[in-house]
Amino acid sequence: MKFDVSEVIDSIKGMVSSAMNSSSKMGSNSPSASDLKVAVLSVLKGDAKNGKEVIQAISVVSGGTWTPKKSAIYPLLEELTDEELVAIKIDKELRVYSLTKKGKAFLADELAKKEEAKDKPASSKNNWVEINSAGVKASVKLAQALAQVAQTGTPDQQKRATELVDETRRKVHAILAED
Repeated sequence: MKFDVSEVIDSIKGMVSSAMNSSSKMGSNSPSASDLKVAVLSVLKGDAKNGKEVIQAISVVSGGTWTPKKSAIYPLLEELTDEELVAIKIDKELRVYSLTKKGKAFLADELAKKEEAKDKPASSKNNWVEINSAGVKASVKLAQALAQVAQTGTPDQQKRATELVDETRRKVHAILAED
């Protein structure tokens, strides 16, 4: 039995991709309208920014994991202006947005609510992506270990690793069968 690490890694990638797609369908992988609103207000807290800078700042703050689309940001900036949470100033033909006093108070209130919500136990649906993140990290570590076995392990070690992965997969499926 030849140990094919690329097959195992592809399998792990497929499981992770499938899990993340399921998460997206549940809506738990994408930020809510409330999260987007708080994100926009948060990046405007420091300095005034134009729409493009707001998008870039959110992307930077999120470590590149979330870059909102223009089609979400610009209408939201208009909405925030209508709600008097944000003020507009024209600077070199660009609309530059800044947080108003009302916007600062609203942001502080929303951040306090989110902090309070952290202390409450989350439902499994809301917490799923966080849990899945740990699963993804564990899967990556497993793939790295399997790659080492494939590169330097004896045929017997490779066979035992394959059997262990199969056994682990069966045990993970058994978890789903539990009450």
